[in-house]
Amino acid sequence: MTPMLRKICFDPSSFIQLTRKQNKELLEFVLAEFEIYLPITTVHAYLLAKSFKGKDPKKEVQKLRGIVRIVDLTDDLLGEIAEIDASLIKDGYFLSLEDLITAVSAIASKSLLVVSGNAEKYSPLRKYGLDCVNYDKFLEEVEVLAREEAKREKLI
Repeated sequence: MTPMLRKICFDPSSFIQLTRKQNKELLEFVLAEFEIYLPITTVHAYLLAKSFKGKDPKKEVQKLRGIVRIVDLTDDLLGEIAEIDASLIKDGYFLSLEDLITAVSAIASKSLLVVSGNAEKYSPLRKYGLDCVNYDKFLEEVEVLAREEAKREKLI
């Protein structure tokens, strides 16, 4: 098994799963062990969920910025999204804008993209440097990492 990248980018569904109350310990471990990058699509989904719970999204985004790195839609990122989209279309691949923003944000931040759905839909983006893993596989690898760390702590 190859070592897991320390920079992680989450698609909207996988981040929502990770931030559920029952996953508090898992979230804390992931935040301690990895550099987290969130595309705007993921930030939007997270803030939408918070808004439904009566939270102020403006305050929540400030809290989020204190914990993770948000991959903002800069002119450079927008240009890269358009260039990659044009190239994919020429090759016969059509991705949604949400998927493009999510994937290109991971490429730009040089991070592993964790997705809750079908990771294979992102396969045409591998040639641009995208590394992608399914959420369940990510959880398996995090569990192994947590066990290894627990063993190390017992040795010390």
